[in-house]
Amino acid sequence: MRTLRSIRHRLALLLALPTGALVVLGAVGTAGQAGRYSDAGRTGDRVALVAATGEFVHQLQRERGLTAGLLGGEESFRTQLSPQREAADRARRALDQRLAADPPGADRVRTALGGLSTLARLRGRTDTGAATRAEALEFFTGAVTALNAAAFADRDGTGDRRLADALGTLQSLSEATEAAALERGTLNGVLAAGAFRSSEYPAFVRITAVKSAALADVPRTALPARAAALDAVLRSPAAVTVAGMEQQALDGFAGTRLPVRADAWWQAATELVDGLYSVQSQAAEDSRTRAAELRSDALRTLLIDAGLALAAVAGAVLLGLLATRSITRPVAALAAEAEELADKVLPEAVERAQAGREAASPGSSAAAGTAELEVLGAALDQVAGTAVRLAVEQSVLRRNTAESLAGLGRRNQALVTRQLGLLSALERGEHDPAALANLFELDHLATRMRRNAESLLVLVGEASPRSWPQPVALGDVVRSALGEVEDYRRVVLRQVDEAMVDGGAVAEVAHLLAELIENALAASPPDTDVEVFARVGVDGFLIAVMDHGPGLDDAQLDRANARLAGRESFLLGGGGRLGHYVVGRLAERLGAVVRLAPAPVHGVTASVALPSELLVHAPRQVPVGGVTV
Repeated sequence: MRTLRSIRHRLALLLALPTGALVVLGAVGTAGQAGRYSDAGRTGDRVALVAATGEFVHQLQRERGLTAGLLGGEESFRTQLSPQREAADRARRALDQRLAADPPGADRVRTALGGLSTLARLRGRTDTGAATRAEALEFFTGAVTALNAAAFADRDGTGDRRLADALGTLQSLSEATEAAALERGTLNGVLAAGAFRSSEYPAFVRITAVKSAALADVPRTALPARAAALDAVLRSPAAVTVAGMEQQALDGFAGTRLPVRADAWWQAATELVDGLYSVQSQAAEDSRTRAAELRSDALRTLLIDAGLALAAVAGAVLLGLLATRSITRPVAALAAEAEELADKVLPEAVERAQAGREAASPGSSAAAGTAELEVLGAALDQVAGTAVRLAVEQSVLRRNTAESLAGLGRRNQALVTRQLGLLSALERGEHDPAALANLFELDHLATRMRRNAESLLVLVGEASPRSWPQPVALGDVVRSALGEVEDYRRVVLRQVDEAMVDGGAVAEVAHLLAELIENALAASPPDTDVEVFARVGVDGFLIAVMDHGPGLDDAQLDRANARLAGRESFLLGGGGRLGHYVVGRLAERLGAVVRLAPAPVHGVTASVALPSELLVHAPRQVPVGGVTV
């Protein structure tokens, strides 16, 4: 699986660069569209600020005209002035709310509004008659001019020609409306006073010229619908009346009394200014519509670009995953087949060979994919076939070896058994003490030879041929084990609790203890004893064999315990510790646990934990190893 992770890691690294570049390009494009969308939104906010400023200017223009007429002496305008001031204040509050959102151009408009800081003072002086008509006209005209200039600053910075033209039309209409409103206010004061005074006539002429120029400038940028609407306003009855009254005022400027009434002029001029402001409002709506279109287009383009970028990234990731799977899945299949070969096919082949049956050949690898992977699968098939063949050959060789060793062990055991029988007969007929002692030594030697033959049978998996029909005392089992070792006189039984061992396990328990005792004797100096303890525990019986030799280091203890636990084959290990392999096989049969550990002072202690199933509670006296118990 580490190989698969490495393949995935390397493929991910190979795909990371183009995918990362694609992500960067998509992010840059999307960020650009997001910026255009944001700019379009700010442009819409700016157009809304222009419209709100225009409404406030329109209300100031009406208040200017009424104020000029009142200061000119026409008291009838006083009743109209108060509600007009309220309308102007409402427009100012609406503009302030728009400014609170801080749209583009808000700072300029706030600066222009600073010119109205003395509006309340002017209104008070107007009500008391302390203000002059020129003062009022100058104040309102300066404020209106500043607001218009602030609202239309940088109108070409929108980046869109249609929106710039719409704002240009709106500015031209605002200038024309302001000129008409200023003309209305100026002449309203003149008519209320009855005649032109000092420089009022030249100012009036200039205002009419500015109005004509502004109106002529509108069609250059206006939409056909807005040009037609303006033409309709200029051809309206109010416009015709205003033109006639203008001419009368111009013709009678030198008279002591102008032939036009102030209220009639106000009504006609107001209709004209309202008509122009209506066209101005339509132009403002055109600007808002275009700004909304730009924002909608920017949003649509942003969504398309973002969707394309995400689709491209998703496609790159999907292709990467498909490419990775096209490689890793066949490799994983090959890995799974290799694991099956190791965990199932080879063990089954070995088992069939040990049982004498023909081993099945492994199937072919089913890895599908590139030619390289197919070559790899064919190589794996070849390796699998060779591995199975070698494993079968080794298994057959081990089986034949085990069968040969078993045959040899059985023949040796039969010969030794006959030898023991013959020695027993000679012992019974011999009365010479010296000769009898020699026969006893030969008997002991033959007993050890029988144990060696039985060890060979144990190693090849054969059961012990000796068994007892009745339970045997554990002490007698230990003594029987002493009869199978060479230097048994050096073995001291320190403590042996009373217990009975099942007759079927007596020979194997004695054999196991004899191997451990003989190893302890071989590891101890000749002048030291080997101690044996046997205690009954809760879960069974514990036997300890303790020597006083030089001991073993940790690595030697681990290796020895591995042999005692059956984790190492005697065919693969060295022959110097053959008794450990015998003990391991016997412990496995008995269900016992055998372990070596350092002795309390020096040397090694071999502990044997016999399971409680091997112990019985009914004591019996049976012969064991020639001794009646």
